[in-house]
Amino acid sequence: MLSHNMNIIDKLRQLMSLDTGMNTAEIELRFEQIAKMLFSCFAIQKGNIIYFFKEIEFYFYNKNNRDIITHPRISKPLCWYVNDFGGNDLNFSSIIKRESRPNSKGKIVEKYVLDDSAYFGGILIRQLISEDGCEVLNGPWACAELFRCYDATGVDHGFPVLVEHDNGMVGYIREPRINLLTSKQTVEGKVDYILEEFHEVSERKYLYRDFSRFVDRRYRYVRCDTLMHDKDTNIVFFSPWLKDKKEGHPESYKRLNDLLNELGIESKELKSTNDYWARDYMPIQLGDNDFLKYRYYPDYLVKSKNMNDIEAITDVSKVLRGMSVSCRSTNLIIDGGNMVPCGPYIVMTDKVYSENRKKKDDADFKALLESELGHPVIIIPWTSHEDDVYGHSDGFIKWCGDNRILMGNHGDCYPDEADSIRRILESYGFEVTEMRFNGKVDKPCYDLNWAYINFLQVGKNIIMPKFNIEEDSIAQQYIHEAFQDCNIRQIEMAEIAREGGALHCISWNVYLPKQHVKA
Repeated sequence: MLSHNMNIIDKLRQLMSLDTGMNTAEIELRFEQIAKMLFSCFAIQKGNIIYFFKEIEFYFYNKNNRDIITHPRISKPLCWYVNDFGGNDLNFSSIIKRESRPNSKGKIVEKYVLDDSAYFGGILIRQLISEDGCEVLNGPWACAELFRCYDATGVDHGFPVLVEHDNGMVGYIREPRINLLTSKQTVEGKVDYILEEFHEVSERKYLYRDFSRFVDRRYRYVRCDTLMHDKDTNIVFFSPWLKDKKEGHPESYKRLNDLLNELGIESKELKSTNDYWARDYMPIQLGDNDFLKYRYYPDYLVKSKNMNDIEAITDVSKVLRGMSVSCRSTNLIIDGGNMVPCGPYIVMTDKVYSENRKKKDDADFKALLESELGHPVIIIPWTSHEDDVYGHSDGFIKWCGDNRILMGNHGDCYPDEADSIRRILESYGFEVTEMRFNGKVDKPCYDLNWAYINFLQVGKNIIMPKFNIEEDSIAQQYIHEAFQDCNIRQIEMAEIAREGGALHCISWNVYLPKQHVKA
């Protein structure tokens, strides 16, 4: 139990004081706590340069957690340690006996003793990034260079030091550790090689088994603090179906296109689409040159009683041809409207579980989802209602910058559900402001006023829906207070909103270099 009176370095030191009695669940919880603290609250300072932890790997061995890949050592917590492969670790408390004994040839050798009293380990530093982002030390050897070549004749004040540092809101994902087993190695061969550092161990077959148990554990933590947001985008695309006189909403399209031209926002048409809800099937942009294409196969179309709905599923590969947009792919079923970037996180409703035939809170699936996205995911609860069969997070929230989130008026109709969503977001460090119209207008229009949160932002321009109802001005004030540096315009959207979406749903705004924009 950590004391509230401890300073942060003492809290870290206590977390790093693992021991021989801890089980795997307790150890993994410590890994999680330590990773969060290192990413958010600490840095390495060498001279005048500050380096943030970008990628770290955890290793710890005791009798209950026989992760034998861990290098043996004797150390107090929070000591630097140059490991046997040239990398550098930050040590856990580590105790193991070292004795001189005759080997099989009768020669006296000094080695470690692997018994039930032993516990040891550390955190391998895999990647560091300078505070200004200009220097990236990629790989254990590159990171270890910070700790080499110091003055042997006196105290060198340039030696790297772990320092407290407020790194802002930082997220991370967990991945398996790297290079534990090469393609030419067997488990038995690898373990036998490791055991050369120890006096004879009698139960090797159990260590072979344990190695196999730990080899794929997600003990590598990767910091994620950059993500593409609406404020970074410079162009918006629409499906030509939106202007179709029979299937679309040509008047809404004209109003929107005229406003975009007035604001100087570049807009273009997509090709080969099958409906006008572009957000849901188009790839999510995660970085300047990082687009992720997913499997768009939503249950509200696949399981629909209307046989025409299945034909509305757009083949995104056809849409992307000739667009100069290079995508990586995942086979996971996702809707674009169910991914809202918020700082380093992506917020999704738990409908993503059922779409992929997984149970809610399936930890392995969430880890896979984060691995595919390359960013941590916050899951918020969703309940199907008559007015919402989609489960899209862009119908609930919008990121406002820093740690601020604006939430729609879900709480007007479903206060318990809204409270649950808000509490989850707050647990990640966000400050949440909820739109509310109950008590502010005489007759709230619930079939439309949910849609204010589904606005379109391109750079510092925001286009929000209006419905010629009392809530219009109140919603505009909420958005203005949340985005004080943005130019906010309103556009009539009732026709489209009654179909279950609004401006964010019908658009695909991204960042593209100017040469691509003008092509």
